[in-house]
Amino acid sequence: MKVLLTLGLSGICFLAAAQCDPNTIFSNTTSNAVCEEVDGAVRYFYSNSLPDHSTGTFPNTGNPHAISAQQLSLTMCAFPETNSQLTYLDQGSGQCPYWEFGIASNGLILDPIAAEYFENPNTGQLNRDWNLNALSSNNNLGLDFNDAHVQPSGKYHYHGFPSSLESAFGISSGSHSPLVGYAADGYPIYGKYVYSDPNNASSAVVEQTSSYQLKSGTRPGNGVTAPDGPYDGTYTQDYEYVSGLGDLDECNGRTAVTPEFPNGTYYYVLTTDFPVIPRCLVGNADMAFTIGPTSMGCATSNANSICSITGLSHSMLLDDHVRVYPNPVQDLIRFSTDLDIRSVKVFGASGKELLTSKDFENGIDIGALPSGNYYVQFIGEGASVTKTVYKD
Repeated sequence: MKVLLTLGLSGICFLAAAQCDPNTIFSNTTSNAVCEEVDGAVRYFYSNSLPDHSTGTFPNTGNPHAISAQQLSLTMCAFPETNSQLTYLDQGSGQCPYWEFGIASNGLILDPIAAEYFENPNTGQLNRDWNLNALSSNNNLGLDFNDAHVQPSGKYHYHGFPSSLESAFGISSGSHSPLVGYAADGYPIYGKYVYSDPNNASSAVVEQTSSYQLKSGTRPGNGVTAPDGPYDGTYTQDYEYVSGLGDLDECNGRTAVTPEFPNGTYYYVLTTDFPVIPRCLVGNADMAFTIGPTSMGCATSNANSICSITGLSHSMLLDDHVRVYPNPVQDLIRFSTDLDIRSVKVFGASGKELLTSKDFENGIDIGALPSGNYYVQFIGEGASVTKTVYKD
């Protein structure tokens, strides 16, 4: 499905069946412009990175850069899968020093890792084992009331998610958080108010808490080559993850049903307490979110090699055994096959299951669905075939 998306203070506006035109997005250098679309197994974001809400004054004493329009082209898997190991944002990949976490639905980057470290007071050498916590009151990185500031390139980006942003994104304690973006691995991101029972969309909406706490005692350094003093949150390494301490896992996520995913999905939560924006990823992260020189492969999408349509089993050997028509379709999807089909399921471009039917003799009716691309899964005995159809 091709979707043009913009986010303002009044909420999200979706214009269905619109194809993203990056040139239109990038030519706008005065106001927020962003477009999101899903093509096959890949989700695309095009953004000029200009905020759609009020900001602090830039340059300022802690951040000498001015906000300017950017040309962001980012990808991630539309049908994400969990990986066998976590990806930590501060450990990077190859020659790329670290990762950005994800992108908000208004086209701005969620980037909790500050590129500032403990500095040897005598030599100026940086100790990259001790990363400054951008949200600590002990550090002046020029953040505004949105816990955001500006990179030397002019890119305005979020290091946190305070109440000012919750209001801008329409997040309130009275209802389940709207979907506020996607992480580098493709999993969705929500605000802190979600269903208390992960399997029950009728359960109470509660605030989620992280499972991190400040370490006790003092840092092991000497104050010259590494920091000393009490663990007070000045550095991200001042915190530790304690399983079960709060509601969320190490990556500040959980698996649960949401309004957009009634059958459940893994998702990340932006919390009030540390880490606020998660510091690790559970799925296959797209290299488009790495920081570093493009000559080293940094900031270069590898979505085509890591993304697939998961959950929708597809066999090229069986593909010719099912024919769908008409395509495009307006209401009834009809099909012919020599396979013993037991049931048919229809999925949206986001991977959300929209309907299932075991009574399809007269076709599958998708007349009530909006225009766009859909995946139709034909399930037989020991095999299934997935077809893509476009609804006018």
